[in-house]
Amino acid sequence: MNDQVKVVCSGCNSGWMNQLEEGVRHFLPALIQGKTCVLDARAQQALAAWALKTLLMFQYTHRPEVRAVIPAGDFAVLHGRRQPTESMLGRLGFMNYPPDDSEPLVDTLCQGYGTTELGGVAWIGTLKIGCMVVQIIRAPDVADGYKLTPFEALPSLRPMWPPESPIKWPLVAAIPPELMTALALPESLDLNTMPG
Repeated sequence: MNDQVKVVCSGCNSGWMNQLEEGVRHFLPALIQGKTCVLDARAQQALAAWALKTLLMFQYTHRPEVRAVIPAGDFAVLHGRRQPTESMLGRLGFMNYPPDDSEPLVDTLCQGYGTTELGGVAWIGTLKIGCMVVQIIRAPDVADGYKLTPFEALPSLRPMWPPESPIKWPLVAAIPPELMTALALPESLDLNTMPG
């Protein structure tokens, strides 16, 4: 929870990256603690940007060979856009708050994939803090005029990037802990595109 990485300049750290933190400050504690709130499209966009930034920074807490799962270009794109791209999907999941110290309060996993059905490299990053599970799924670049088909809404998982309908929190069902590994590290990514 207290890990710090010193890989960005002070201007970015206290500037746009701090603005991403400020964008979620008023609702992030409710997500982590499983308290009631509603995320509109603006809040979902802020959460997706913050989640992407946080997942990218978490990569620097790992060995270089693990860090290489996410290409350097994705860091540059976040710097320029300040939000996920059209080649990314985000989803928000709910888990019951850890009952004791046997389960970590904060956990992050990132899985890289070789060539997918869409062609090119893809990755999936999962961040769990308390009751909140956020995922960013990166597909190969999507052709102009197309977008990724969103994941189906489930009782324990909702699409959040690109923003759709409001999300009422906490979700109606929790992700069972025994399914977290399959969720965070799927054997393959089933990604499709549609005209956008």
